[in-house]
This record gives sequence, C-alpha cells and structure tokens, in this order.
Amino acid sequence: MSEVVDISQNLKLLDPHIPIPAYNRFIGSYLVLGDRSALIDPGPASARSGLLSALAKAGARAEDVHYIVLTHIHVDHAGGTGGIIHDFPNAVVLAHSRARPHLADPSMLWKASVKVLGDLALKYGPMEPVPENRIAEAADGMRIDLGGTILTVYLTPGHAVHHLSLFDDVTRILIAGEAAGVCVNGVIRPATPPPFKLDETVASIDRLIGLEPQRICYGHFGCYGDGLERLKHYKEKLFIWHEVIKSETEKGTGLKEMLTVLKTQDRDLDYLDSLNKDEYARELVLLNNSILGMAGTAGRA
Repeated sequence: MSEVVDISQNLKLLDPHIPIPAYNRFIGSYLVLGDRSALIDPGPASARSGLLSALAKAGARAEDVHYIVLTHIHVDHAGGTGGIIHDFPNAVVLAHSRARPHLADPSMLWKASVKVLGDLALKYGPMEPVPENRIAEAADGMRIDLGGTILTVYLTPGHAVHHLSLFDDVTRILIAGEAAGVCVNGVIRPATPPPFKLDETVASIDRLIGLEPQRICYGHFGCYGDGLERLKHYKEKLFIWHEVIKSETEKGTGLKEMLTVLKTQDRDLDYLDSLNKDEYARELVLLNNSILGMAGTAGRA
C-alpha cells in the first residue's frame, strides 16, 4: 500500500511501496502542489500503480500535474517516466539537456542498467520512450513557477553528469536527489557509482551548502530538518572515504575487505547492523558500487 508523508503545506513525499523486498521507504517521489503541480522523480516502471495511488491519497488530480521533473535518469528515479507520462495529459518532462536523447530513446540506458543491475533492473521494469514533444530541457538557475511555489533548478553533477537539484527559496527546502548521498534510517552514506568525479561532486555540494537549506529531502529516502549540517557532513565523509579507498586500492585490497576498513573509519556504517536480511543485501550491492566508483577516482588522484 502506498504512503504519503506531509513535508510542508505544498510538499508531499510519496512512497509507492515498490513490490521488491527491502524497497519500501527507500525510493521516494515528491509532489509539489500548486496551480501547476510538479511530480519529482516518478521512479521505475514498477512504481506506477503505487505512485498513482499515492497521488490520489495526496488529493492531486492527474490533469493538475504540469511538470514531471527528473533529478537524474537512473532507472530507479526515472525508469517509469515513459509509461507514466500518458497518465498526465498536461505534463512535460523536465530534465538535464544530456538526459533528453536517453528519454526519447532509452534503449542504450536500459541495456546499461541491465548490465550493471542485472535482475534488479528487470524487477524495476522496462523503460519506455518519452514522446519528444513532451520533453523540456532544464537550465541552471531556471525558475519553475508552479503558482504558489517557485522551485529553482541547480545543476549538480557528481552522482551523475546529468544530475540536478531543486530549491524553494521561501521554505528553504532542498530536494537533493542523490547529490547529497543516500539516507537510510537517518544515516547518510555515499552514492558514488562509476564513473565518479570527486571534484565535481564536491563542487556541487559546496553550491548546495551556499543555499543554506533548512531542510533537505533525499531521493533515498525522506526529509530532515538539519539540511545545512547534513551537507557539510556528507562533504567530510566523501573525503574520508576517498583517503581510505585510495590507500586500500594501492594495497590491492578487495571490496569485502575495503568495506570492513571503511567501517572502522566511518562509524555511520554501523547502520548496517540494524538492517534485516533483504535490506542488508540491497545496501551491500549499492555500497560496493559506490566503492568501485570512488576507487576509480582514487586511482586517478
């Protein structure tokens, strides 16, 4: 069953309860209400039914949604866009210019997703094309006027080259996507899959720190009131991981052993001990992928 969490008067966190073990309360979409409402990151194809249910619970009508905004086009955030766009007759898909060709023809992106994620990609569901006339390109500094709420677009490459984040100057709420990492049960961990560029990521985080957000909303998962402190903490964590992984890469340490070393230097990783079997398996795959991305950066340092 889907879930709706009130973040503010105009902002709702939607949990579609994707039918994959350990993926409830892990992949979130956001609904910004206004005269022209916006849906942010509709998730994978398997989220469609739950997402439409959550929208109805939030009191939103499909015809009132004018924007489907993608923080990035990884399959877990945007894989269902081509299918769900037909449920929103007045909506355009707003994404980074580099995302446009992959939305119109997702075949290469889908092939890459299956190669990297394997069976998980198949559980997420296939990617369908978005009609070209319903794709609009997001520009840095663009202001999305929803009639009651204005969101400003900030390009934040790092987790992905085509990543963007959204900021409400009035409420000072930042919708970060994965620019600020992943938050599991309140604990932040890096989201640095290959190909990863540390300098680019840190520059994006510094930009978000400059906004001084009061609240931060993660794609994975939830919103928290200490937004500025969390961004600073994430920046420090990236440098700790980089130094550890650089040192261990030079020693030829394997992935399993590298995670063990990281746990001694980053006590936040103790969150792993509180997870159930399925949640731990999910996190282990994603953590190893982040280590691989960081190792590539460390190898170039």
